[in-house]
Amino acid sequence: MEREHVVRLLAVCLALPSLVYYILMGSDTSTVRYHPLPTDDPDELWWSDWEKVQRSRREALAYGCKHYKNLRGKSFFKLVTNRRYLYNLVIDDKHRTVYCYVPKVACTNWKRMMMILSGRTNKTDPLAIRSYVPHVEGVLPRLSSSRMTSSLLHHKLRTYTKFLFVRHPVERLVSAYRNKLVINSTSAADFKRRYGIKILKKFRKGDAVQNISKTGHGVTFAEFVSYLIEKRHESPQSMNEHWAPYVELCHPCFIKYNIIGKYETLEEDAEYVLRKIGAPPSLHFPPLVTSKTTALVEAHMNTLTPELRKKLYNAYQLDFKLFGYDYVKEKDYVTQENGS
Repeated sequence: MEREHVVRLLAVCLALPSLVYYILMGSDTSTVRYHPLPTDDPDELWWSDWEKVQRSRREALAYGCKHYKNLRGKSFFKLVTNRRYLYNLVIDDKHRTVYCYVPKVACTNWKRMMMILSGRTNKTDPLAIRSYVPHVEGVLPRLSSSRMTSSLLHHKLRTYTKFLFVRHPVERLVSAYRNKLVINSTSAADFKRRYGIKILKKFRKGDAVQNISKTGHGVTFAEFVSYLIEKRHESPQSMNEHWAPYVELCHPCFIKYNIIGKYETLEEDAEYVLRKIGAPPSLHFPPLVTSKTTALVEAHMNTLTPELRKKLYNAYQLDFKLFGYDYVKEKDYVTQENGS
């Protein structure tokens, strides 16, 4: 009888945390959006389904890399001997993880996460880290570090879990254009001085040249796209990381990524990454904020001529093909114009 009382008391103690949560949060737990931790149980539906999604993305990438030859003579040897190519790959040695960050694809939050994971901050809430901090040089270790021996570099590329996140290439470019050349902010003011003035002088014609802003403000999306096309053709390695193609930043045909995340499925992919690398169960990616850019893409693309749209696609075609994005809008625009 005494043993039975002890067992009951133990059961109550184990159930107490859940009971407290239920009282505090109420009976409706539908707001809890995080997926359960993975298990070895094949019936763990979410986990097994996302394993299939990742396998499909890796296979599509491998197929694309094998069949699309426009890779500008790169090789794995060039990447590891010229380490500037590896600048966007940051490391978390604690969890044996390499993350290739792509600006305008949730990279600020992912850098915050990498700071927490690698012990570069004592904060446990990623949003408690000020947004500029993760971008400060030296905050996160990089694979491009000259202090890393070649053998150690090879070892990490071969054995660490490697992941990246991408989004629809056009949506990313619209986001970069608005964030760096349209809005009024300290960061945008710097980009306007560095790139805006140059773009305006290059692509403004006739009397409009006399009215170029000294601040670099006023670059149109068509002028921005013309600049991107020219840079992609002349010197792709020198493109700013905010609009450089994925193939130039992360080299997915030469570095074998274990996880390919997409902005369109950010919540699921982020949780998958964290559970896969063995992150603390309490650590989750910041809540998803719906992007306003998607609704603006069509309006921006409508300012481009058919010729300019075609050249834009050609400049970023590998990003479209390797990561399974369609350039459907191009067909839609052509159809609309031909029918009018």
